[in-house]
Amino acid sequence: MRAAHYAYVALAMLVDLALAEDVLFPHMHGLKYSEYDQAIKLGLTAHVCKDEDEWYSMTTADFAKYKAIVIPDCLCNTSLSTIQFLDDTKRVWSPAVTGNMVLIGTDPSFHAKWFDLPGAYAMMQDALSLVSMGKNGTGMYFSLSCYYQSNAAPMPIEALSEIGNFQVRGNLSHPCLNNAHLVAKSSVMTSLNDDIASNWNCSVHEVFSEYPRSGPGGFEALAIALNATGIGARSFADNTSGIPYIIARGATPLGCGNNITETEYNEECDDGAANGTPGDLCSSSCKCLHGMIAPGICRSNITSSSSSPTQSSTRFTNSRAIRPANRVFGIARQPGNEPAFRPIEWATRNPSRHATSSDSDCSTFSPLWLPLWAARNAFRLSND
Repeated sequence: MRAAHYAYVALAMLVDLALAEDVLFPHMHGLKYSEYDQAIKLGLTAHVCKDEDEWYSMTTADFAKYKAIVIPDCLCNTSLSTIQFLDDTKRVWSPAVTGNMVLIGTDPSFHAKWFDLPGAYAMMQDALSLVSMGKNGTGMYFSLSCYYQSNAAPMPIEALSEIGNFQVRGNLSHPCLNNAHLVAKSSVMTSLNDDIASNWNCSVHEVFSEYPRSGPGGFEALAIALNATGIGARSFADNTSGIPYIIARGATPLGCGNNITETEYNEECDDGAANGTPGDLCSSSCKCLHGMIAPGICRSNITSSSSSPTQSSTRFTNSRAIRPANRVFGIARQPGNEPAFRPIEWATRNPSRHATSSDSDCSTFSPLWLPLWAARNAFRLSND
């Protein structure tokens, strides 16, 4: 029975990986934004949810199948209702987002579409490359577009509250903040530089006054509004100062890697060239992987000595978000109304109904995989 169980698990993983695309886009006005085009140019496969219902139907495990979730710039949209779906479902998708993240306080899709700015394309390409690495799990690209640009006081990003406390503000000095400066790097980010990130006639719409900085899940400033002052202003290792408007999880801040733990720049450790290498306790972002004992001293990874198989502390469930009544064409979706199993599985149990590409909960379905689904569910039914 144990051998059969392991065979089932392996089969399930094979099917799930085969059905998932690389990156997932939500349904935002039914449009494909410039981020979609850039993802395709990078060689990524992408799926766009056909409507909001499809997004709301997804489980944590569904989101975790993708290399990255992409929330594109909705062409300098200023209405927070545009991303209400993200807030409504944050307890479902947030546990899946354990990989690299990039949060952008500007509108690259708008500047690419209407002004054809090289920096806008480079920003999207580099950010998408970082979040889709597949390192440490599903990543996320999130453009704040122009949602918060009118708020002079720091305002929380409610959609990200399950990940941490993120505060942003807008209503920045006029003329707009146009001097951008990169203060972090990554081997996959090779296109963007200070010159093409600057002088967009509003390069910066929102800046981050607060964000998580500690531990392996901490964020780094990736780009700053150079010499900007006020709430959120900081100094950086290259002797510059400003306020972050792009932050990232998974990037390497300038100064990290010099074998000196510089706590004034939020470093917890620095093992030089060994940072991020197998067996080292310090990440490529100069953060302790398993917790910090003291600056420069990281906690070891203590695992159970038991020889029995253990489960990961991250467990993906089949729970779905409950969509608010005013978000489902006036019809409330109540607990218990959701199907007990996914439509593809229902099709395998009901041979009279043919499975179609619309059955797959934001995953591309091919009829060639139906026998595998049937085998998977036959095993599941035999053990119910």
